[in-house]
Amino acid sequence: MDTIFTLKIILLLIMLFITLIGFAKWCDFKSERRQNRRNLEERINNCKTIRRLTSEELELITPYLTDKKLVKPYKLQSSLVNSEVSIIEGACVRHSFYTDSKETEFYYKIDGIEVLFPYNLQLFALDYNIVEVVFTSRYAIAVSFNGYGFDTLADFSDNSNDENNKYGLSFFSNLSRTIKEEEYQLLEPYLNDPSMVGPYEHGPSLVSPTVSVIVGSCIAINQSNKRNDPIYTYRIGDTVVFFPYDMEQYVEDINIVQVVFTERYALVVKLNQYDLKTAQQNQKQPNKKPHFVKPWESKKTQAELEIEQNLTDANDSIIKIDKNIELKSKFSCEIVEQREETPLESAIRSKKNTGIFAAVFLVVAAMLFVKYWHSFDRFLPVLIMLSLSATVFFYLRKAESYTLDVNRIKAKIRHKDDIKNQMVVGDNLTLKYPAYWIPFLPDKTNENIDMDIVANSKKLLRYGNSLSISREIEEFGPPKFIMRNLILFVTALILSISIFKLVNISDNLPLASYPFNDHVSIWNIKDAKSLKNSPIKKGDLVNIKLNGASCNAQSNIYLEHCDKVFINEQTANNAEDASFENDLLNAFFGNNLIKTVRDNDVTELENQLNNRKNTDYNADYQSGVILTKLLHIDRLILTIDESCQLLEEDKCRRAKQILIQTIKPTASTLDQWPQLVEYSKQHPNYEKIIVAGMLEHLEPQINNLKRSVLSYYLEKANTALTDYQQSAQSVGLALANTQEIKISYPDDEDISLTETYYNALLGKGGKVKVSGLVTGVNYQSDNTILDLTINNDFLYRFHQEQLLSFTSPIFIGISIFIITALIALFHGITICYKLIANRQRKNKIIKSYENKII
Repeated sequence: MDTIFTLKIILLLIMLFITLIGFAKWCDFKSERRQNRRNLEERINNCKTIRRLTSEELELITPYLTDKKLVKPYKLQSSLVNSEVSIIEGACVRHSFYTDSKETEFYYKIDGIEVLFPYNLQLFALDYNIVEVVFTSRYAIAVSFNGYGFDTLADFSDNSNDENNKYGLSFFSNLSRTIKEEEYQLLEPYLNDPSMVGPYEHGPSLVSPTVSVIVGSCIAINQSNKRNDPIYTYRIGDTVVFFPYDMEQYVEDINIVQVVFTERYALVVKLNQYDLKTAQQNQKQPNKKPHFVKPWESKKTQAELEIEQNLTDANDSIIKIDKNIELKSKFSCEIVEQREETPLESAIRSKKNTGIFAAVFLVVAAMLFVKYWHSFDRFLPVLIMLSLSATVFFYLRKAESYTLDVNRIKAKIRHKDDIKNQMVVGDNLTLKYPAYWIPFLPDKTNENIDMDIVANSKKLLRYGNSLSISREIEEFGPPKFIMRNLILFVTALILSISIFKLVNISDNLPLASYPFNDHVSIWNIKDAKSLKNSPIKKGDLVNIKLNGASCNAQSNIYLEHCDKVFINEQTANNAEDASFENDLLNAFFGNNLIKTVRDNDVTELENQLNNRKNTDYNADYQSGVILTKLLHIDRLILTIDESCQLLEEDKCRRAKQILIQTIKPTASTLDQWPQLVEYSKQHPNYEKIIVAGMLEHLEPQINNLKRSVLSYYLEKANTALTDYQQSAQSVGLALANTQEIKISYPDDEDISLTETYYNALLGKGGKVKVSGLVTGVNYQSDNTILDLTINNDFLYRFHQEQLLSFTSPIFIGISIFIITALIALFHGITICYKLIANRQRKNKIIKSYENKII
């Protein structure tokens, strides 16, 4: 008991510790949000304003004041506190609404104040930020971020309310306009003359007249081995860009670039505040921004470069290829560049463990419980708790993070297999691509296409400038992964069904709740009166050991199989109705009813018949027959007559005819049964020599009479016992699952079936011993027990005290059932949600490509 008590204390401490940790995290989160609100209220009351909100800015902010979808996951605030613009400064930190993981629902905080960034202005975040904001009562709305305002994007149409946009925040991916005639004329020389684009592979025409926006830092890549006179190409994010009219001189740490695409690269139309016309006018002038340090001259550390690329997951993590190192390509195509995958590209892999170990330990816990159910080994609950703890540990354990290598290649598509979602590029390189890319990938190309692929798995991440996994994740979020949910759902569902059948939840629920209440009792019943008047209820444990038990007479006349027994120790009022003639039964079922002998009289008569010397017997006997002497004929006649008075006449007619023909006195004129009975009364112990063959006809008739007499008394006793068992003093006992109850009788008593009936009516029935769980109980109007149904499984017959504790196999079993059922329910719902979300995501991606790809 000390060990069990110690385990209980340890379990309670563990549960309390886990609860406290969760509560502390929740309190920290709520406390931080409340502090943010207090900081905001203090800033609104004390902040100095610098100007009023312009009408153009108000017009651009209005959608974020009226549409709840645009501000999600922030709460909708329909109006501004005022139209005054203030300044806040500091680092920009992103906080998840749920955990510390990278969630899609998060908020930004600067200087202790939550800030909403319309149109993805958070892309311009630096180590230290200067933000112009206006206030609502819940958060601040950024108007300008590090010098970048809404007017920077004034030339573009805003499609942020498009249904493909999940949160209405991926602004730049939804901005587009048509190139102006003046801009096209300024770009035309670079389209017509290959020498104008230097080291770039010439793009002779535009893919489309649409001007798009890309954002990020600019990376210069040295295309020459000459250190004194390097030749550079440029990239912003994953896009190769060409700067007409020496526009690279206007590059800043973070750039908003308007571009149009050729098949080879993107032509810059506008870089930050500088357009083509301004660049043409200043082409031969010195750099207007002397503070700009060209990327290839920068001495910044890698950490500083990562900070400049901001916290947005933008695809600007391009790594320069060191041309001094020979690339050993394992693909038969040109590898342009090698790098590590970006966070967006890695989002196509699940960051959570597969759940296999959690499922395995959950199965182990269930198997240990099954063993405990049948063995009551006190050490097993400890192992069960350890297995469940391991399940929780492996469920919460995060998968190890790793980064794959990405190759940027140039190759032609030789063949595309739409069934396997594969295509062959180069000489013999097979690449896998998403199934929904099928309509947008050509079957074959005649020119090399720029592609990004995962080196080890040969998965296609980007195809040209049209299809991109990174862009899909940035706009529509990562896909939902269901393998972990599926494994746990199937495992938990099977275990739930198995444990539900084993534990029998409906019957055992009261027992399982016993540690939290005292509504379950153990009853030790040793007399019928206590059983009748005890307040036994469903879910109690009983030990019954009583006399006065009889089998259910209503269902079985011969009391051979006890599907239900009745306990009653009182004498029945109708006991005499079931009485029987003991002498008659003893005479009928004794061995002396038909008694014969072959004596000298029989032998002498046979000799006389054979010699034809005795003519007195010629009328009754024939020569050569075998004779025998029938004794005590008077007793046989009177026993048959007494039996026939109990039965119908048809059952005695044949026996009477045979007796009249066989045993009437010699030379007598008796030919009626009453005469024969009267003669038997007047002549006790008379006998007669008869033909032995006549017994073959007489004995079957006597046996039929025996069965009829016995049935008569049994039916009479059964009727009386049925009434007796249905009386108010009786209590019925039945076993669950239609098992039979055994009634035992004293070993030294050998009583007949009729005596068994009669003894039951006198309250002297057999003994019954039943232990188990009460699964059903019916009461009479006076609140006394009418009948009980008991489950006498091994579990309920032994260790009853242990069943009413925290180590009870029933308590543990129902706890495991609840755990597995909740796991199955949660992951089943999650699977449905993720399948629907993935389908909607795929439809949005396809629609987005249909709108963009001509």
